Amino acid sequence: MNERKNCSRRRFLAATVTTGAALSAVPLGCSHLKDHAAGGKKISFVTANLVAQVTGYRFELAHWGDQHKKTVAATDEAAWRSICQEIAAHGFQAVELWEAHAAPEVMNRERGAIWKSIMDDHGLQAVGYGGQLSRKTLEICQWLGIPQINGWIGENTPEQATALCKEMGVRFNIENHPQKTAEELLKIVGGGNDWLGVCIDTGWLGTQGVSGPDIIRTCGPLVRHTHIKDVKAVGAHQTCLLGEGVARVADCIATLKATGYTGWYSWEDEPEDRNPFDSAVRNRQWIEKQLG
Repeated sequence: MNERKNCSRRRFLAATVTTGAALSAVPLGCSHLKDHAAGGKKISFVTANLVAQVTGYRFELAHWGDQHKKTVAATDEAAWRSICQEIAAHGFQAVELWEAHAAPEVMNRERGAIWKSIMDDHGLQAVGYGGQLSRKTLEICQWLGIPQINGWIGENTPEQATALCKEMGVRFNIENHPQKTAEELLKIVGGGNDWLGVCIDTGWLGTQGVSGPDIIRTCGPLVRHTHIKDVKAVGAHQTCLLGEGVARVADCIATLKATGYTGWYSWEDEPEDRNPFDSAVRNRQWIEKQLG
């Protein structure tokens, strides 16, 4: 896990393929989030889908860190407005921000207010922040009204993470990447608690060749967020249309429903060779169909 230290959200991808004032101590949103979603269903768009946007939708997964830096540099107010406009135009009413689109090195309270205003202008509810847990990323979540960070725990122990999240009023969910068992995930968050939970990424479960439904059942109520993604083959992370890969996405969603999951289904696809908006409506509707 050391390769993830001090990295942007997915700097470590190539390695894992083969192996403001504090808010009150109540998580932002979570159980009381408005059900502000497409068709009444809690489906959101992950802006990490746009990792290749700055290079004309061509990049190599191993160069995620370079794309992160380029995206940070390219995401000004006009770019963020354009992104939000396109997300809304494809029928999404909720969004999960990739760290590069609201990066700690460039965000401040004023910029955060502008970003939130732009989302509001386009009817987008911010439901997650995909990145690394830190005081600054939690502060960004406060500015943007985001209830949870979904990503990596950083340098924090479970006890430190819990105290920090409680102080800032924002939850954290560990997202699976190299982990192949529920026990590995839960160990990172000390077994989980009111502030620390799990974000299930179905694509990475497919990449690792493990049973997503079994891991979901074992984690149970600690699953508090999801990234709904499919991949073409075990051992690699080449994304594809939902339902056409090996990640058993439909079974994962069915298991989430059966276990009483009430959180968000964040559609995630980080293609290296195409514009994800070309399949955004199709994949959103596919998730809607699974949800019934």
